[in-house]
Amino acid sequence: MTFHGSFRPLADWLLLPLWWLFDRLLPKRMDRWAFFVHPLKSDQFIENSRAVFEAVKADPAIQKVIFTRGGDGLDLHLEGTCNTRLVDLQSLAGLLCLARCGVYLLTNSIALDMSWRWPDGGFSVLRPTMRRRIVVNLWHGIPLKRLFALANPALRENADRVAFRRRERARYQGLVCSSEVDSYAMAAIFHPIEYSRLWLTGLPRNDFLSMPEAELPRFLASEVDTIRRFKRGRRLVTYAPTFRESEVEAASCYQFSDDQITRLKALMARHDAVFGFRMHYFRKGDQLFNMERYIDGECLLDLGHKAIHEIAPVLRESDLVVTDYSSVYIDALYLDKPVFSFAYDLEHYQTRQNGLLYDMDLAFPGPVLKHFDDLLRALDEELTCPRQVASGRYAQTKKLFFSFQDDCNSARVVGRLNELIGKRQ
Repeated sequence: MTFHGSFRPLADWLLLPLWWLFDRLLPKRMDRWAFFVHPLKSDQFIENSRAVFEAVKADPAIQKVIFTRGGDGLDLHLEGTCNTRLVDLQSLAGLLCLARCGVYLLTNSIALDMSWRWPDGGFSVLRPTMRRRIVVNLWHGIPLKRLFALANPALRENADRVAFRRRERARYQGLVCSSEVDSYAMAAIFHPIEYSRLWLTGLPRNDFLSMPEAELPRFLASEVDTIRRFKRGRRLVTYAPTFRESEVEAASCYQFSDDQITRLKALMARHDAVFGFRMHYFRKGDQLFNMERYIDGECLLDLGHKAIHEIAPVLRESDLVVTDYSSVYIDALYLDKPVFSFAYDLEHYQTRQNGLLYDMDLAFPGPVLKHFDDLLRALDEELTCPRQVASGRYAQTKKLFFSFQDDCNSARVVGRLNELIGKRQ
């Protein structure tokens, strides 16, 4: 039985409080691992969670439960699996399975991954016990922006509006990170987590960047083929800007002029290249990058989340990567791709929006450009004579963010999980 809008009073005042008690009484099974679909793209099972799942999907000793959101007939491309179930999170079966699972592998937080969603935009947060199970936050990338405990006061208050979220961070048994420097940043962002619970394993999803193409999950290999059909042998310049907070005044997306688009197309044609656009998946309000209106499928390509679910196929096929303050550029470093920051609102972003953890002069190995003309000139130079990746600054930045540069990150996470399970048993 799945619960919808009319059941909200029953859920909030009876069902979920009863489940809170039931969850604290029911024994947990450490061989039952809970995975969750993306909290905002509910039809997709991707990123770090998917990479860890791929590492254990054929292990008969682990029961894998993937919690969906009303996903009857949902195709998550789960080839080659055993002991795997898909369960609707917002159902009696979902409540029972959640209470039985001894391992939770979060993509973002309990509040986002496990909340029940209602048609009016409201939600009800489940409050599972974290003392009797292993809860690991896999997160979804290396943070470049200030989040949670480090966010500016207005955004921090909004993020911690549900008090359980702050208590939750203190009780994680594991939080993955990519390097020693990244571990310090994650410890500060996820305060009050104990530093000893930071897992220096590398990010599982980076396995999808570096593993041989023949070993990619089928759905990722299919998306690589899709991008290649778009490219038709040409080079690919990918533009992937970050999310903008709609409640912050003047936090506007860049608006390209007709003339700028014409000049961009001319540059691509001159270098036998195409320009791919990938907007952030989370949209709030009516703010849009107007480049979407210029996409023609020939010179300007749509590499958005509906067309390409994961970032890995995009980066594997990219030759240059342009962003503003998105950590997608850090993923690009894993593959030795040249990166460019089109930081048209850098001062405003630093002082009024999320802000940045690192000084761009330290953490960004490519040029940081505030004007379109400068961006076009820098792309032209790199397409004409590639130099950025061979520089000492590029190598130093990679060391800042990566302790590992292989395709064994998921295996290290699974190893840490098995160590914890062994101690519990």
